[in-house]
Parts: sequence; structure tokens; C-alpha cells
Amino acid sequence: MGISKGIRYMLCAVLCGVLAGCAGTATNNGNATSSDTTAKSASDPQLDPTRSALVKVNNRLFNVPSPMQLAGILKGFDLPYRKDILNDVQRRSDYTTTFKQALNVGVYGADLGYINAYDQLPDATSYFGAVRSLTSELGVLNTFNEQTMQRIEKNSGDKDSLLYIASLIYRESDAYLMNSERNEVGALIIAGGWVEGLYLLTHLCSVDDMNHGHYQVIGQQKHPLNNLIELLRPYYGSAGRDYDSLLEKLSEVASIYDAINIKYTYKPAQTDEDGKITVINSESQVMIEKAHVKAIADKVAAIRNMIIK
Repeated sequence: MGISKGIRYMLCAVLCGVLAGCAGTATNNGNATSSDTTAKSASDPQLDPTRSALVKVNNRLFNVPSPMQLAGILKGFDLPYRKDILNDVQRRSDYTTTFKQALNVGVYGADLGYINAYDQLPDATSYFGAVRSLTSELGVLNTFNEQTMQRIEKNSGDKDSLLYIASLIYRESDAYLMNSERNEVGALIIAGGWVEGLYLLTHLCSVDDMNHGHYQVIGQQKHPLNNLIELLRPYYGSAGRDYDSLLEKLSEVASIYDAINIKYTYKPAQTDEDGKITVINSESQVMIEKAHVKAIADKVAAIRNMIIK
């Protein structure tokens, strides 16, 4: 996720989990996102960092929300910025296997979206560096061509430009990974981002201090998680024991979500053809209890610990 444009898949995936309740360019409250970065990319919706992406794997389409969406949700909870909860960039050198590198590209990507939402530019720069380093080791550094790197250097003091650049890098990497018979690597990046996003959602404050809206967003991860499991499932039994263990642990989280019901109320979407923005107006109500949130938080923390250690 470059600082914001970069690793197409990685960043998109990152927030794949944390926000799959949204679609299109809508945020969790049903309003279209508007920002300088959206304006910059309006001429090319495929490069819009606020736009969900459809990823095709094994002839199936998966909706992958942008990391900017999750970041906006987290900022909306009006909680103080907490760098201590993020995955320390100093750990980057500990990730020497493809499995760990891919997962932590997703993790750092989700962290980067969170950092950007709080305008913490110095931290964003270091997390961008971690993502760039890991993607280089994964063999997808070609997305960071000279032109892109020059843009990053030129706009190093502009958080919106950096975030836009990072999101673009993710989308470009997505195409590379999904078209080079390395689908399992792309799936791991998405998984890492989803886990980190949900970890942030469930640990930025205690379960006791969460409000109704917080519970709702956590509950809305039920369907994104099911999609993620389906994305990972084809490689079960062939990508290694660590991969299998990750899928099994995610399935345990899904079993908790099985007890959570979601009621959807359909409302027609509104499309702005000129701005190429679609506002999703449908609403959902999640039937979720404190015990569910606590159980999800504990399971996700354990999975995240396995990923980053």
C-alpha cells in the first residue's frame, strides 16, 4: 500500500474485511465519500482509493472494499489515535517466508489506512516503507516504477496524495498477483488486511466502552468473512500447514458469526454519472450481543498474534 496508492491488492484487501458492509464508494453510513483524493481519481474510477474493487479468483467475484473506507469508520468512532496498537514496523525484517510477508503486507496496509485517517504523516511514511520492502521481497515491486516513486517523493508532505498513491499501488499489485498464478499470495494479503481491520475495530477500545454503532460495524463483517473463507478455501491442503491453520482459525471466527443475524432493508442506490459515484442507500441491522463481540475480539486477537509474531 504505498502510502496510499500502491499495492492495489494489498490495500484493497486490507480493508476488505473491515468494511465489507459497504459497497461502491459508499461509507458505512450510506453517504458517498468526498475528498481531494476522490476528485483526483474521478477521471479514472479504477484508481479511486475510496472505491470497492471486484476481484475475480477461480471464476468467482469478490467485493474488496477500499482501506480508506475502514479508516473513515475508525475515525468516525472519535477515539484517540493509538500507535501502540499497530503492528510495529520494526518487525518487518522478521517476516522471511512468503506466508508471513503476504499476510503482513495486508496488516501494514490496514494500519496505513488508520494512520492516514488521523493525519499522522511521519508514521505513514514508515509504514509505507514497510509495505514497499515486503512487496519487493514478494516479487511485486515492479508496481513501484520510477514514475510512481517520483510522485511519492514529490508529494511526501501531502497525506491525500500519499494515500491515493498507495491505493493505486495495491490495485496494480492485485492485477499482477491474480494474473500470475500466485492467487494464494493475493488471498493472504486480503486475509491479513481483514484480520488487522477487525482487530483494530475490536481493540481500539474495550468492549464495555463500545456503542451501538461500533457493535453494528463489527457484526457487518459476517458476510465479508464468509467471502474471505471462500477465497482461501481452494488452496486448503496444497499451500502448506500454516495456510491451512489460518483458514481453520478463520472458520472458528465464522462459527461465532453464525449466531449473529443481519436484517437488510433495500433502498435504491443513487448514481452520479458525471462524478462516477454511486451512493448505496440500503441499510442493515445487526442482531449482535456483547458476548458475541467479546468472543470475536478474543479469536481475532489470537489470529493476529499468530500473523505478526
